[in-house]
Amino acid sequence: MDSTRLFPDHGWMARRAFAPLLVALAALCTSAGAFAQTADVVNPPGRVAQLNYFDGPVSFEPAGYDQWAAAVLNRPLTQGDKVWNDAGARSELHVGWTTLQMAGQTSLQFTTLNDQTVQLAVTQGSAVARVRDLPIGQRFEIDTPNLALTASQPGDYRVDVDPAAGITTVTVRGGSAQVFGVDGVPLSMPAGEQISFSGNSLAQVAAQMAPPDDAFGRWAAARDAAEDRAPAARYLPRDMTGYQQLDDHGTWENDPSYGQVWVPNVTVVNWAPYRYGHWAYIAPWGWTWIDDQPWGFAPFHYGRWAMLGPRWCWVPGPITVRPVYAPALVGFVGGAVGSVSFSVTVGGLAQPAVGWFPLGPGEIWHPAFRASPTYVTNVNRTVIVNRNVTNITNVVNVNHTTNVYRFQNAPQAVTAVSTKAFTQGEHLRGNLVPVSATELARARVVPPPAPTRDPRAIFAASRVTQAHPAPPAVAVERRVVSDPGFSRGRPGTPSGREALPGPQQRPEAPANVDTPRRGFATPGPEREAPPARPSVRAPLANVPQIPREPPERPTPSRNEGIVAPRQAAPTQPPVQQQEQAQREQLQREQAQRAQNAQRDQAARMQQDQARREQAQNEQAARAAQMQSQRAQESQRAQQQMRQAQESQRARQEQQQRQPQGEAQGQRPRPAQEQRGAQTPDNRARPQPAGEAQRPRREEKRPAQGN
Repeated sequence: MDSTRLFPDHGWMARRAFAPLLVALAALCTSAGAFAQTADVVNPPGRVAQLNYFDGPVSFEPAGYDQWAAAVLNRPLTQGDKVWNDAGARSELHVGWTTLQMAGQTSLQFTTLNDQTVQLAVTQGSAVARVRDLPIGQRFEIDTPNLALTASQPGDYRVDVDPAAGITTVTVRGGSAQVFGVDGVPLSMPAGEQISFSGNSLAQVAAQMAPPDDAFGRWAAARDAAEDRAPAARYLPRDMTGYQQLDDHGTWENDPSYGQVWVPNVTVVNWAPYRYGHWAYIAPWGWTWIDDQPWGFAPFHYGRWAMLGPRWCWVPGPITVRPVYAPALVGFVGGAVGSVSFSVTVGGLAQPAVGWFPLGPGEIWHPAFRASPTYVTNVNRTVIVNRNVTNITNVVNVNHTTNVYRFQNAPQAVTAVSTKAFTQGEHLRGNLVPVSATELARARVVPPPAPTRDPRAIFAASRVTQAHPAPPAVAVERRVVSDPGFSRGRPGTPSGREALPGPQQRPEAPANVDTPRRGFATPGPEREAPPARPSVRAPLANVPQIPREPPERPTPSRNEGIVAPRQAAPTQPPVQQQEQAQREQLQREQAQRAQNAQRDQAARMQQDQARREQAQNEQAARAAQMQSQRAQESQRAQQQMRQAQESQRARQEQQQRQPQGEAQGQRPRPAQEQRGAQTPDNRARPQPAGEAQRPRREEKRPAQGN
């Protein structure tokens, strides 16, 4: 299409203004397979699990391959993948809001892992799950050979599966859960309870309050507490897998153009994103980057990379946007311009090469697999152009589109290796080839390399030829019980994987098959009869049995066989029936959650009313006590006042009596005493003649007080 025909009167300015839209339309037309919304397009999940920590011998088995290999840090795990912790090992995984810790001798499989459901199968060992959030429509379930545990609320849940005794112990330390047997009748377990179950019909062996944590439980609780204090949660959504490792390996800064950015602490010269690690082919996404750094998960599967001067920084995007996982947010360069092909020199010989560079803020990532426009829009919602420019929310209405990426021709940002090293999943350390600006000028943006079934690309840097632990075959083949009301992820249901060209290639599996003698029954594929019923122990003496909820009349969906013998997978129903079943299941879950919420609200209201009544009673008691104290204080004050008045009157009387005594001591003697016998020395003064005798003065005595 010639833009001059659309704007014949405006010349080059009109063509320049219309160029971004033409580029966007051209990208949509040339990538019709990636963006077309057809009936058979199935979008990949928007989240995966991350193996972010392990200590000791830990191995994994990718879905669709009967080969175990040594675990690799930061490898994404998806539906159908298995993890085995050998004796003395510990590991930690993250998926969305959930953290999962595994002890030694533990076998785990991701039965279902998509945007709505996390369903795990633990056939033996111990696992602790911390569910930090459980929005409506989300489901978390742990299945064991004895039961299925479904979380009703966010909380802390632990399962201990003893294959020798055939017992599963469930401990609920926070939140609440429901456990199901094969009959589909639920048993509610609130926080603070621990119950041991035998068989597959919820036969209780022991019931008690949750005991204190053991060494493994304390280790898991300490890691969960550290994650609760993670400063990165202030800048990133908690359902972004891999954010937990950022705080110890970088700093957060506020940039005027990109907002909050994270700057890694790197000391490697010429370090660049997507340069130190390896590539692996993980279906259904295809080529996936696995970084070597302990923090190397979230910054390479979400957000974009930018440069602040000479420093690289990661731009995660707004915290309010739901993160959607991507295998690697890069653009690939290669191809040929004219007769010159993009190549690198290895051992003095030119070899075909492939290069890549990190996408910057505002640049759209186009998946190499078939996906709907909705998926492409959601996976690019974290793109940030500038604080003063509207964020990209739709890949069609792009306000800043260009066919030249900012790091496409930058030698410090482009990493290149030979095509052979790339497709065989070799570690890039030692295989990196420097690329000059002249060579990059001849390269062009190309799709990633083609899919492959080469086991070296599937297992990548796990080195399957070296010694690695593998679980006993009985642990892998042991079937589990799942929630009868949930139709996804049952045993025998194959996980959806991408169809790759050519027959499957794999190394031979190690021969380490152990035959159990007691505990769980392990039917093999050659058995035609139904599996033996697990042994059921009698309840222990003096152990109270927790009553189960009254059984309801089972519906046809709850009468389906849960623990069925291994056989060919049943024919999948039509897409419409699956969608209808999913909608009905979602409605049932929402109704159950609404009932639980109503019960919780009623309980909270009763508790609030009781607290209010208690507060009123306490307030009335305090008021009565204060009134009594005031009355007592008033009585004491009156008594003290009377005592003071009496003391004052006593002092006044004493003061009055003292002058009276002195006056009596100075009073003249009576006349009869003067007329008594007189001695010569007692001369009386004669009374003059004619002078009247003066009367005797009498002192007035003070009146006696009452």
